[in-house]
Amino acid sequence: MMDLYKVEVSCIIRFIKEQGFTFLLINVYLFLEYVRPQTLYPSIDIFPFAKTTIVVTLLFFILQKKELLVSNIQNKLIILFLVVILMSSYNAMSSSIALQRVPDFIAWMIIYFLIINIVNTPGRIFIFIFAFLLYSFKMAQFSFFKWVSHGFSFLKDGSGGGPGWFKNSGEFGIQMCIFLAYSACFIQALKEYWPRWKKIIFLSFPVTALSGTISCSSRGAVLGGAGVVMYLLLCSKHKVKGLIAVCAIVTVAFVMMPQQQLERFKTAGEDSTSISRIQLWDRGLELVKKYPVLGVGYRNWGVAQQEHFGLDNQLLPHNIFLECATELGYTGLAVFMLMVVFTFANNRRTRAMVQSTGKSDRFIYYMTYGSDAALVGYLISGFFVTVLYYPYFWINLSMTVALNNVASRYTPDEAKTASLEFVETRGDNAA
Repeated sequence: MMDLYKVEVSCIIRFIKEQGFTFLLINVYLFLEYVRPQTLYPSIDIFPFAKTTIVVTLLFFILQKKELLVSNIQNKLIILFLVVILMSSYNAMSSSIALQRVPDFIAWMIIYFLIINIVNTPGRIFIFIFAFLLYSFKMAQFSFFKWVSHGFSFLKDGSGGGPGWFKNSGEFGIQMCIFLAYSACFIQALKEYWPRWKKIIFLSFPVTALSGTISCSSRGAVLGGAGVVMYLLLCSKHKVKGLIAVCAIVTVAFVMMPQQQLERFKTAGEDSTSISRIQLWDRGLELVKKYPVLGVGYRNWGVAQQEHFGLDNQLLPHNIFLECATELGYTGLAVFMLMVVFTFANNRRTRAMVQSTGKSDRFIYYMTYGSDAALVGYLISGFFVTVLYYPYFWINLSMTVALNNVASRYTPDEAKTASLEFVETRGDNAA
């Protein structure tokens, strides 16, 4: 673990080779989902690579699994969420549309269970999160150089993050919020292992994440990024130093933000985009009142817009909470909010286990703060975008449970060899 925490490439490659086929497959899936080479190069986009990888991973996992499945309250909640989706689908305004989309959520549920059961050791969780950061950094640096090439000017469609889930400005901005949270905590956890040149390299992670939240031209992403920074400040023991850092970040962000983007904040609530979303939210709330228990039906927002208001069925709610409540009713919203609450509860329990006698892994400890802050950024940004069934929440949920499971499986000897001692940081919070 010491060599892994030093981010020695040869050690990382050797470790991955020793982990078996299922761990390799789940990392291949992560690569395909976040880098999406099959979309970058249309000539190879002739096969459902990501879905096939998940199916093959599941088959190998079932054949090779010898241990008991990971137990966590989130398992029950995600299954309950599926039950609500099925009930809502059968009672939907258009059951055919709903049932056609049910496999999409089942795929997220399978991915969740695979991650928490395969990424189940300190080394594996490190590799998985490190890979997640690398893929996010690829998007961030692409966005940064595009912004530079345009002279740091305002880009109407944003600087972009590549094809797939993160193509649009708002979606890319949310990923940058999540990247900011995890990368900042990654540095805080492992900086003692690195020489200066590595610290500089890894410092570029949160720097490009911040630039991405600005250059994506999404007001929601900027608010989400601010939420991440403020959450980490509130969790920090060193409030004065943290406040100085936050002031510096805000100053730089204000200076770098294009004038047109600043103007968009001044007209928030009054411009055409804001008015359109407020109208959609009003209609969504009206639908929730009419269908309070199970909503209009899973993935039936567009059908409801057309039948109740005579509007284009391609319109989106632009709000994850309203998306959930409208399509799944208060029942679905309640289960979703329970998953949010128990994400924070899981991370709090994980930190308590890490701080207990003989368990002192700084990486696990600080990554729980990264998970918390990422969720804060997602919830704030998601208030303005339709991204409930995008990777953000479900991958973060998986990593939260995986962190909790790894911490619970530590023995005192494993903890001593896998961590930095908490001599001075015991009881400390994220910086």
